[in-house]
Amino acid sequence: MKIKKVLHAVLAAAMLFSTFTFFGCDGNKENSSSNNELNIIDDNYRNWYEVFVRSYYDSNNDGIGDLKGLEQKLDYISEMGFNGIWLMPVCQSQTYHKYDVVDYYTIDKEYGTNEDFKSMINAAHEKGINVIVDLVLNHSSSANEWFRKATTALKNGEMSGENAKYIEYYNFSQTAQSGYKPVPNTSYYYECRFSDNMPDLNLDSTQVRDEIENIVEFWLNDMDVDGFRLDACTSFYTGNVKKNVEFLSFINDTVDSIKEDAYIVGEVWEGTDAQIRAYYESGIDSCFTFTTSQGDGKIRSTFSSLRSKPGDYYVDMLLDYQKVYDVGSMAPFLCNHDTARAGKFLVGDTVKMAAGLLSMMNGNVFVYYGDEIGMTNANDEIDPTKRIAMYWQDGVYHGWTYMPPEGIKVDKNSYIYPSVAEQQADAGSILNYYKQAMKIRNKHPEIARGVVEKLTSSDGYIAAMQKTYEGKSVVIILNLSDYEEKTVDVSVYGENLKLCDTLNVYGQSAINGSTLTMQPYSIAVLR
Repeated sequence: MKIKKVLHAVLAAAMLFSTFTFFGCDGNKENSSSNNELNIIDDNYRNWYEVFVRSYYDSNNDGIGDLKGLEQKLDYISEMGFNGIWLMPVCQSQTYHKYDVVDYYTIDKEYGTNEDFKSMINAAHEKGINVIVDLVLNHSSSANEWFRKATTALKNGEMSGENAKYIEYYNFSQTAQSGYKPVPNTSYYYECRFSDNMPDLNLDSTQVRDEIENIVEFWLNDMDVDGFRLDACTSFYTGNVKKNVEFLSFINDTVDSIKEDAYIVGEVWEGTDAQIRAYYESGIDSCFTFTTSQGDGKIRSTFSSLRSKPGDYYVDMLLDYQKVYDVGSMAPFLCNHDTARAGKFLVGDTVKMAAGLLSMMNGNVFVYYGDEIGMTNANDEIDPTKRIAMYWQDGVYHGWTYMPPEGIKVDKNSYIYPSVAEQQADAGSILNYYKQAMKIRNKHPEIARGVVEKLTSSDGYIAAMQKTYEGKSVVIILNLSDYEEKTVDVSVYGENLKLCDTLNVYGQSAINGSTLTMQPYSIAVLR
């Protein structure tokens, strides 16, 4: 352990300002102009960046992040290599998180106006960034006019008339049961699985589905979004996968009929890939690959000290995913707004290397805002601490631009790494590692889309694979040892392979003839 720490310190000091290099595929270092050459395909395979607008950037100094602030940071997002943004809910709401929708057609006044949203979308599209929004259909807000009219009808005993038609919009019962709460001043109960202020919608209702079609059309056409993140897919019909999938099929067909190239990713929070894969029968593009995420996920498991062959583990993991999912249909991630942040369960050098492992996976990778600078959370049980303000630069409240919601105490431990401004100036920072990782994905379409083939290696710490897409292939080699330099004879993987890009936590990897010298925790891409 002491030897490992000394090696880490020496390597880190030696390479503090040089953690990655671009190579031309002739094996020579590229000049600065060719470094900017990418091979981005205009499709739905993108590097997605999850943003909580409230916590991202405040443009008017009212203490709350807003859409104008997000628009001002689009250059940053683009420069980081993200060409897709997922926005947590932006509709009118009564809560700080906005998962209880009061009005599906209006931007929350804290964030701005519908015109502000359109301005941001137009600016994003001009930069080649697609934007998807959270579509919350399992429930509405109790302040939504649908629910207010429905409960008014029940209180007044109106079983016909204008208000009465909204009774069908929700799941009411005159019998107390699990997941239901009483409607005040009536003999009725309403389903509300998540919270009293989030009544569950009756998704069997033809009227509700008509409303949903109108909402989807509004966001795709009037607001020009590029698709949706579908919230709480397993809760549409609690415990009924078949009906959940049927409803997702309705959503997918509706979206396709309006904007065929729109992207849909579903939140199917399940523990096994077989459970998640069942929801693909609906026809939607992707479901989040929860098995890659969090402290017990497969990416973090790659680092387990109990594994003698992490290289085999990682490639075998990709092959297993390929058997379960269609190539490229995955949506892997490390964390999101509901989970502990990656900086909480990844420590030291694995904060970077985990980003490298994520970046080499198939499909659409998702990165939670702030992960690119190692932000963490003070308390895993309290959601607002997972949604803290982006740490743009030093200032009051340890980086907050506003006081946190619901009286959550600001904890400086949520900002254990430097701010964006500081990390941008440090070539060896977490931020610049993420930036390089996303750029490599953008340079090599095979990484997201390619069929994976395992390549042989006699060293259990070396992961070697080939990915092939539309007749072109890249060879990807990873050194998963956190302290030992490795040499790899790449001639066994093909003739005339040239080193294109490297991604390094420590010293620089390089190639001499067919001998690739890889530093600890490094990744190499060859053609």
